[in-house]
Amino acid sequence: MKITTVLVAALSAGSLFAQTPVQALDARIQVFGELIRPTSITVQAGTKDQADRSVGVGIRFMGEIASARNWYYELGGKLDSSSQMALNTGAVDLTDIKITHSYWSLGAGYLQPLGSNVSLGFHLEGRGEALSAQGAIFQNGVITGRVDASNTYLRPWVRVSLDGSWRMGSLRPYVGVDVSGTPVKTSQTQLQALSSMDNRTLRAMAPQVAGSFYVGLHF
Repeated sequence: MKITTVLVAALSAGSLFAQTPVQALDARIQVFGELIRPTSITVQAGTKDQADRSVGVGIRFMGEIASARNWYYELGGKLDSSSQMALNTGAVDLTDIKITHSYWSLGAGYLQPLGSNVSLGFHLEGRGEALSAQGAIFQNGVITGRVDASNTYLRPWVRVSLDGSWRMGSLRPYVGVDVSGTPVKTSQTQLQALSSMDNRTLRAMAPQVAGSFYVGLHF
């Protein structure tokens, strides 16, 4: 995901917040680090491989809806995070292949107060995900092919968050954790040479769950 996309998102959210009446409506900005792991795929008959875990940094904006207390609109995105495939049998080495994932997101959430400083959140968002696989295939130490595939697509995600805030002078920072998952999964329907990977096989590698830690500020 390009830096310019996140900057545009920031400016858009900022203009929306600026139009919100000042009467005790909550607006939030948070920076998060998200942990994912791509799903395993079959790379040759009887053999599966799965890329390692990766952590990506993202930003999210939330604004409370004036006519619906504790309901928020949300806008955000995660920058590229990448990891390598793991298979290396000596005869076949796929560890040069890098899997990269990023997304932008748009959604809504409800924050249930648990006391004055803690909230439990339920979020539904659409994520425009970008996934790519790039690198060389080695057999017996010799490059026998290259992988260069990329695809973008939209999936729904459900996210549950828990955070706590405190006063620090005129500021009100907060920290939290969340877990998210998507019910939409693409299945790998046929075994193909990785050097000619189709979109379906690439999408089959997309992560299904994620977890993150975030820090932010109330406005």
